Amino acid sequence: MRSLIMFLWKQRFFLVFLILEIISILLIVSNNSYQRSKFISASNGFTGNILSFYDNYISYFNLKEVNNQLVEENVRLRNELKSSYLKLDSTTGEVFDSIYFQHYKYISGKVISNSFQKRNNYLILSKGRKQGVYNEMGVLSQNGILGIVNSVSDNFCSVISMLHSKTAVDAKVVRSGYTGTITWDGKNYRIGQLENIPSHVEVHVGDSVITSGNSSIFPEGILLGKVLTAKKQSGKGFYDIQILFYVDYNKTENAYLIYNLMKKEEDKIMEGVENEQ
Repeated sequence: MRSLIMFLWKQRFFLVFLILEIISILLIVSNNSYQRSKFISASNGFTGNILSFYDNYISYFNLKEVNNQLVEENVRLRNELKSSYLKLDSTTGEVFDSIYFQHYKYISGKVISNSFQKRNNYLILSKGRKQGVYNEMGVLSQNGILGIVNSVSDNFCSVISMLHSKTAVDAKVVRSGYTGTITWDGKNYRIGQLENIPSHVEVHVGDSVITSGNSSIFPEGILLGKVLTAKKQSGKGFYDIQILFYVDYNKTENAYLIYNLMKKEEDKIMEGVENEQ
């Protein structure tokens, strides 16, 4: 308290001057309409700038919450997509009953680690066994495929990236309907290779490439990329096709894990078919 009194005493002349200045300004503003309007305009501008700064400050720190809300909304919408449901038709005599069973559901996850410049790349997500994650779940971003889960702990999982020598995803050219396999040659992280497309099929630059649905990991219709180049391989009967990935693997924050509700049943049937071949 003594220090405060000493400070005020030392600054007494400045404080008196400041009080007199404030009184003078108030007298001028109250008795002159022109100065009053200018003062109000200036104070409004100052106040507006302060409020704008405060709003931007609050908005910046609210971005994470808003982003999380958008991610959860995307999960809800993905769960309601037609491609997430399997239609079972039952016809008996003249009675027709169409029933939809949910085939896929989605779990949101945060990418906490991601590599894209190595030959074999991985991602780490902030979801694990306790959140319903299991091995061989497909993983998406908002723009396409990120990879496939290969290891799970209680609260985290690792994902083999699309940018990996062992990754191969069943794909389809939308224009022709012909199916092939998407791989990555380890060079440009924006460019993948589409293999096993017969050379007698018409393939054009710009054609869209999507998942074919011929596996229990990814549903049909997920965007993969578009054709950059399509050259016929001499004497092999197939195209050499490069595609531009829709996903920029250098910019990944949010992920969606695909939970196939019928995966065990599908895998069992597929295993039986493969054993007979």
